[in-house]
Amino acid sequence: MNRFYEKLNIPKNCIVDNTVFKKAFLENADLLSFDKKIINEHIKKVTWKYCLKPDTINIQPYRSDERDYLEIEIMEVQLNDDSKIKRIAEIIMRAIPYPILLVLVKESQIQLVTGDMRKNLSDSSKVTVEDFSFTGWIDFDSEDIFRDNLFAELNISKLSYINFYEMYKDITAKINFYNVSKIKGSVIKTDNMSKVDAQEIYTKINSIEDKITQLQNKVKKAIDIAERVEISVELNKLRNEKENLLKLL
Repeated sequence: MNRFYEKLNIPKNCIVDNTVFKKAFLENADLLSFDKKIINEHIKKVTWKYCLKPDTINIQPYRSDERDYLEIEIMEVQLNDDSKIKRIAEIIMRAIPYPILLVLVKESQIQLVTGDMRKNLSDSSKVTVEDFSFTGWIDFDSEDIFRDNLFAELNISKLSYINFYEMYKDITAKINFYNVSKIKGSVIKTDNMSKVDAQEIYTKINSIEDKITQLQNKVKKAIDIAERVEISVELNKLRNEKENLLKLL
């Protein structure tokens, strides 16, 4: 995975490279036994790769009524398998009170994850993380212009230096541009579409694809002809809606 970290071009004084033992997560009182089983069985190793903070990089912290972005962590999670990746991301990112670029690793593939971290208004010692962005698996063993463009865009020199919140939003935006580029089939430049538009379109397309999958499974089980026709009409509507969204990219 060194090739990926080299592309980020993060200053050496931000390197941490410390193992975070699974015990640190297992001792979280809020975890259910099912979550603890996931940690034990599905995670091989967690490494704290980098810490970007005012002491190590010239970026200002960000504070507001909703968010504290005082630094950014880059955490690597090596997986035994990829069957519970969404829950693993939630567990890791909600256990650490700083915004995280999470790097999930499975053999020669990585998956990048970010999430919108907010203060937990009912418990100041906890954070709430919502609106997760996942890249899907990125392979290092084959040619991929989308991967190469994403890695080039994630070079720290191309990210916002206004404050840590803006930098983190920038990272998430790059992930969303990568995702919509993959859907469209050609690289979308960040200056051709706003960050908000890219995220909204990707979220809508994802939702439509989920509905299409559900209806495709439903139509296979439908026996009544009228029901099958009704589902087919709805599928065509969803496919047309997806095509119209793709035209906006």
